[in-house]
Amino acid sequence: MTTYSLLCPTRSRATRAVEFAESAIRTAKHPERLELLFYLDDNDPELQSYYKGMEALKGRLVGAKNIQITEGPEVGVPRATNVLADKSKSEIILYTSDDQFYVDHGWDSRLDKEVAKYPDRIFCIWFNDGWESDKFCTFPIVSRQWIETLGYFLFPFFEHFFTDTWIWMLAKSVDRAIYIPDVLIEHRHWKIGKSEKDETYERNATSNGDSRHARDRAVIDQFERYFLADVKLLQNSIM
Repeated sequence: MTTYSLLCPTRSRATRAVEFAESAIRTAKHPERLELLFYLDDNDPELQSYYKGMEALKGRLVGAKNIQITEGPEVGVPRATNVLADKSKSEIILYTSDDQFYVDHGWDSRLDKEVAKYPDRIFCIWFNDGWESDKFCTFPIVSRQWIETLGYFLFPFFEHFFTDTWIWMLAKSVDRAIYIPDVLIEHRHWKIGKSEKDETYERNATSNGDSRHARDRAVIDQFERYFLADVKLLQNSIM
């Protein structure tokens, strides 16, 4: 049976992270094959609340035993996610977030069907998030083979933005961008009124004095040669 790792860098959202984890586990047909990995900044003010919340979840929910927390320095979402990808042991890797909520039951079985269509395991799959839907891949799902082919999950030169865009564009370039419309995993973002604008959203927002967005946008053009090289690597792996 195919195994799945859900990678979630998170900060100052212990309650929401537990709700996210519980929703993913409760709606899975086979929760025992899930692995949930969280990256926490070692200076997170809610650090102990995460541990307490996850331990309580393990105590009340069958299938929650494979929850792991990694503490480390504040390195940003792309690097934190890559740390978790290195630690994961599953065949399929899901980029997730603490502002997601799994709604539809049997999402893992639905993913099984899509993954089975590609024996070479070269793909970027995403579910309906109730916001971007088919227009954009916000939470890419890739395989261990994809990561090993490229040598990374999230392109490490980004500080915060466009990591999902990079993967999605790579997949589109090799005709392996696959959208699953019939499974809803809500992206409960404040911009669409699904949550409050909290401290974590504020930290990730850009301002006139913060050029992270501009720097990350420039990475796409600056490292176009890397992108084209990675397209060829993926093409050569397609059977």
